[in-house]
Amino acid sequence: MTTSLTGTAHVWSTEEKRILVAAARQAPKRWIDDVWTLSVRADSLDLYERLANKHGARDRGGRARLIVCGAVLANLECAMRMLGWAPLPDLTCDVLAMDRVARLEARRRIRPVAVDFARFAALSGRRTKPVPASVTTWGREVAGANEGDGIGIRVLTPSHVRDLPKVGGRIARNVGRDDSWIAFLVSTAAETRGLLVHAGVIAQRLLLASTEHGLTGTAFTEPFDTPVVRGTLAGTDGARGFPQAVVVVEQPRRTPAQKGRTP
Repeated sequence: MTTSLTGTAHVWSTEEKRILVAAARQAPKRWIDDVWTLSVRADSLDLYERLANKHGARDRGGRARLIVCGAVLANLECAMRMLGWAPLPDLTCDVLAMDRVARLEARRRIRPVAVDFARFAALSGRRTKPVPASVTTWGREVAGANEGDGIGIRVLTPSHVRDLPKVGGRIARNVGRDDSWIAFLVSTAAETRGLLVHAGVIAQRLLLASTEHGLTGTAFTEPFDTPVVRGTLAGTDGARGFPQAVVVVEQPRRTPAQKGRTP
């Protein structure tokens, strides 16, 4: 049973700061690297988007950058829960800091439960749950538990992915040759700043859920970079709104040495 206590503002300890920063750094680097900055305040965390990359060039409208910041936010929330704090996110814009994506405050104690420890373990790639008998059935359950508040998640089979106009072939080429995988298509009802950040939060939660079960997850935002592509795919196959990312989940690939072993 979860219990909570309300008290004064919390001040992070040195060890808590180390855990929080390490969790933030576990966000997938392959989406876009070096696009966020974390400021650890006395009693809160401020997450900023880095408006220009190391070459001084801005990315395409910041859409993918905000999604990546959402992934970092999901990791920070995960770490805060493991530390026994209920994260209180504030995604409102600050006129004095327009590049601030979110502020997370620790104002309420909450006892971590098994799901919190499992998700935190997944940050470092540790499996804590059995591999699901049916990846597709598991995927539908995970999708149902995470969609809502302007976010839609559609579970697609390999054949459905390949049939997606403009992007299907590109996505399928980046996964295994067999059909033992599924894809979560994450879409937003609109392309507001808050929903794009939320899409990143959900995509990262899907990745962590796959790791918990010993599955391999990979997130892609690049196929949807072009606005015309997102417009063309809006509402495709029952998806809600505009597609922003796809998370592909598959069984771990066996090495040649593993394939030759007899169980």
